[in-house]
Amino acid sequence: MYPDVILLNGTGSAGKTSLAKELQELLSIQYLNFSIDSVLYALPPTDLRKMIEGNHINRSGYDYGQLTEGYHNSVKGLLEAGCKLIVDNAWINEDEINALEKTLNGYHVVRVKVMCQLDICIARELARGDRAIGLAESEYPLVHQFMNYDVTVDTSDIQPKEAAIQLLKQLELC
Repeated sequence: MYPDVILLNGTGSAGKTSLAKELQELLSIQYLNFSIDSVLYALPPTDLRKMIEGNHINRSGYDYGQLTEGYHNSVKGLLEAGCKLIVDNAWINEDEINALEKTLNGYHVVRVKVMCQLDICIARELARGDRAIGLAESEYPLVHQFMNYDVTVDTSDIQPKEAAIQLLKQLELC
């Protein structure tokens, strides 16, 4: 039985979103890929650009904590509507993880530790051009501190489709 939520946690540029997209195609039932980026890309374009460049957003009303809370509430709403989800983020804050766990309480969740060598994350970050440079390195020592995982996938040396196939095999055991 597939879970209600496949939760992908890993540092920026570890390959979570690419993994999620491949996983969606391989799964026999529909899962929505609902990343924190789904919320962040709804920011005003100039604010999003500032975030990508690693600059401070000083627009009145901007609150990253509020965006994260909204993301978690959206996850809950989609689950309550009966959607199955692949969610991904770099959860590094224990309070945010606790809030997420509260949101997911009562649902069948598989927590996936998405690993990737730091030098590869940094190279991907530079190549992407849509992340603040240094984000992966700043998240790297923190991202796996406060979450317990059911399965692990390492995207360092494999393509997203191969990682998704490996993950699917592990999901069948959960």
